[in-house]
Amino acid sequence: MATPSLPDFQFEIGARMARGDWAAAATAAAGCRAAWPADSAGWLLGSIAALFADKKETALALMEERLATDPKDVQCQLQKAECLLALGRRAAALSSADEAAVHAVNDAVALDAIGTFLVYAAEHSRALEIYNQAVDADPKNVSILGKRAEVHRFLGHFDLSTHDHEAVLSLSPSNPDALRGLAELRQQTPDRNSVAAMEAALTAAPSGSEDITTLHYGLAKSYEDLSEYAASWRHLDAANKLQRARYRYDAAHERAVIDRIIAGFPNVEPVIPDTTREQPIFIVGLPRTGTTLVERILGNHSQVHSAGELGALSEAIGAVVDQKSPVLREGWLGYAAALGDLDGESIAREYLARSRSRRGDKARFSDKQTANFFYCALILRAFPNARIVHLTRHPLAACYAIYKTRFYGTFTFGNDLADLGDFYADYRRLMAHWHRVLPGRILDLAYEDVVTSLEPATRRLLDYVGVPFEAACLEFHRNPAATMTASSVQVRRPLYDSSLQQWRNYADELKPLRARLEAAGIGVD
Repeated sequence: MATPSLPDFQFEIGARMARGDWAAAATAAAGCRAAWPADSAGWLLGSIAALFADKKETALALMEERLATDPKDVQCQLQKAECLLALGRRAAALSSADEAAVHAVNDAVALDAIGTFLVYAAEHSRALEIYNQAVDADPKNVSILGKRAEVHRFLGHFDLSTHDHEAVLSLSPSNPDALRGLAELRQQTPDRNSVAAMEAALTAAPSGSEDITTLHYGLAKSYEDLSEYAASWRHLDAANKLQRARYRYDAAHERAVIDRIIAGFPNVEPVIPDTTREQPIFIVGLPRTGTTLVERILGNHSQVHSAGELGALSEAIGAVVDQKSPVLREGWLGYAAALGDLDGESIAREYLARSRSRRGDKARFSDKQTANFFYCALILRAFPNARIVHLTRHPLAACYAIYKTRFYGTFTFGNDLADLGDFYADYRRLMAHWHRVLPGRILDLAYEDVVTSLEPATRRLLDYVGVPFEAACLEFHRNPAATMTASSVQVRRPLYDSSLQQWRNYADELKPLRARLEAAGIGVD
């Protein structure tokens, strides 16, 4: 039998990875390495498959083997960086990314990939340096200019972000990402707005394209700035319909998951005093409820490190579930049912290992993964000295803020008012349960209190965390740390309360949501 061609091997490996069959992909990659030892494909694709299969050491070994032969292979250096970061070896990962950059001089495509890795690694200042090199190498590449604009926005360089978006539009006048980016960076006014350009781009956009969704969101924001609320809602509703068709959501399934979590924790055993050094602060709640604001308030305190949005807790819990029951036939439902029997020590060990590269060297660090509200009991089982800060907000204000925000494949309940109302009611039901079984352990902090009474709310927050008041916490908008959330522009400004009542401009459109919440026993006045 003839040896398969290199493209045939690559297609086979790709097809198996697309099916999530990592073992078969690894076998095919091994065959590729044997048949085509001089090409990097077998090593690179084998490493990627191993990393997806959570075989991090194997993934790294493949890259080191390949790089011993060709140390200038940029793709493999970058994949090595991915492996090292996954293993928690942050310094080595960044060193490997730097090595890749040395060999990628004037190669805009390679520099773009390195910049993307550095953004993922939350190394935004270094990512900006790389994107500057990429733009120098290819100054008319609208994709790279757009990515640099985003990095500038994350870092609070709004003028430079605006400049990059405008550079994109000089090359591609109807570019939807640049048009929307400009609308989000600045308040739209009657004499300075991008409405006409976005409406024209929307008319010309190919049917079924992502551009249409992008432009609808941009127009919704622009019309709201201009107090044209009917037009704003029309575009927002259109955007969410497109998102709803793209991302599947099953409200009944989600309710069953929460039922199983509640059933798994009918009560919570007394917390055993913790002797570990780490005292994580988990900031939880729904998105768009002030979690980023609170993270930055805490991050300005001398005794607290902001670790950002970590995936470490859910990964740690998943690893412990897999150790306990490798095959969960019911998927997410089976996973939820298994949570009540998990042991906290194993979760703590996995969490600390997986968060090592991000949590700094301070005993107190914040983890702003909002969806960790699913795991409040497990948090305290793993870290008895942990603090859980739960952000709350007026139900209709919170739901409207979610509905108006584009989430890329996450929080899919937010694209339909009925789904949104159902999920909100289930979330409230779960939080009420945690308060019952963990009395006094979770701090509810209202977004409205933070916005209207910053110092009293901050003092209450710091007292709960167990650190003394520091005036710097009130200057949260001066916190230089990058932020990638939907609040990246707002949190750079001093407090303002205009968003508190914004939902009232859509009171009629939100009536079905109001009725659904009231039927669930949730007051909305």
